Amino acid sequence: MINKLKFVFLSIFGFIFFLIPFNINGESKIAISHIVNFVTANMLDSFIGFTVICTWVVLIATILFIFYSSKNEFANSVFKASPLNLVLRVVGSFLYLMVINNWFQNYGFAGMILDGDTGGLMAGDGGLLTILYITFFVGIIALPLLTHFGIVEFVGILLGPIVIKLFKVPGYSTIDAIASFVGDGTIGIVVTDTQYQRGYYNKREAYIIATSFSIVGIAFASAVAEELGFAHIFPIFYGSIALVTIILAFITSRMPLKKFPPTYYKGVTPNIIEIPKGKTVFEYSYESAIKQAGDAKIGKVLIEALKNIVNIYVGFLPIIMAVGTLSLVVAEYTPFFSIISAPLVYFYTWIGYSSEVATVMAPASVAGFADMYLPALFIGTSVSEASRFFIGVLAFTQLVFMSETGMILVKSKIGLNFWDVTKVFLFRTVMSFPLLIVITNILATLGVISF
Repeated sequence: MINKLKFVFLSIFGFIFFLIPFNINGESKIAISHIVNFVTANMLDSFIGFTVICTWVVLIATILFIFYSSKNEFANSVFKASPLNLVLRVVGSFLYLMVINNWFQNYGFAGMILDGDTGGLMAGDGGLLTILYITFFVGIIALPLLTHFGIVEFVGILLGPIVIKLFKVPGYSTIDAIASFVGDGTIGIVVTDTQYQRGYYNKREAYIIATSFSIVGIAFASAVAEELGFAHIFPIFYGSIALVTIILAFITSRMPLKKFPPTYYKGVTPNIIEIPKGKTVFEYSYESAIKQAGDAKIGKVLIEALKNIVNIYVGFLPIIMAVGTLSLVVAEYTPFFSIISAPLVYFYTWIGYSSEVATVMAPASVAGFADMYLPALFIGTSVSEASRFFIGVLAFTQLVFMSETGMILVKSKIGLNFWDVTKVFLFRTVMSFPLLIVITNILATLGVISF
């Protein structure tokens, strides 16, 4: 009985916490957004002080672990990094401290970093990193409500037969997909790569799952929605991401994919998961959910969540700061993104946006290849709600951003290289356009957003 109650009540609470907006002081938002508002309004200085301490720890420890190895494997996994990630972590940490403390403000070269439209947009009061520090902390602590107490298994197995028909992949992959949606795309990719190496998926199936389902999850999406002014319609915002992602997965699963044949990882025996004889899909999904709820120990789950927060704070946020700040400098002080995206200006004006709005949308459409949050930063000041919605959803459906998911795909055993990842980004960008045109126009017609 206890396990059944854990499954039902904790899962329902998780759905309410992450997906249901409610009204506080006249603002209708999901719980995470209300918490972000509370922290920034009541304890901002203290919280920024906390982030500065975290940043110093990351900077010093990352450099120290170049020469030192701990007996603690978790510490090694957190602070040891590849050469590229090491550089990005150090640069990002330094830039964050530089902006918060106004280092070198009397020197001309620092102006580009301390500018309110570059580094100032990333750090400090109202900065992206401030929102992300809060969002990830709260979101990851609460995330086990959706991932550890049975709802993933219940929905995943229940929808398994449908997934096989729609996406040509095993039903178990639904769990990978849901883990990405409610958790983080990188988690989805890592899980898929692990399952591929264990024989649960062949190479083709692993490619489809990793490049179609592993989008960034709810915690990050809520931060983007907040930044773009869509917290009050977050279910619609995230629902649009899910819908486009599902359609693109349907298309991807039917492509030739000659480089990714249906062969299993070397030396492993295919591990096919099937519904036990004598049980219906519903019975097996319910039993699996109850078992998962029973296996999940709250203390252990909390420790795991705290470790995930440490991983995000150390390995993810400094990279966002580095790539985001430098990309914004390029965007603000050079014509690079405008040049490579120039043809898209004509496309956006052709589908109905003003030339002023189209000029902002074009570079935002391609900037996501560097980092997933850049499109939201570029489009955040647009006067057109429809343009902010279009680009905000596009940034998620593109899936690949080289500051994280792209690098993880390249490092996986599935067999993607840099060019493969680039093709995934371009394919998903082009295929998302017509779908988002339809969705955006429908929402504008219904009065949900305005042009």
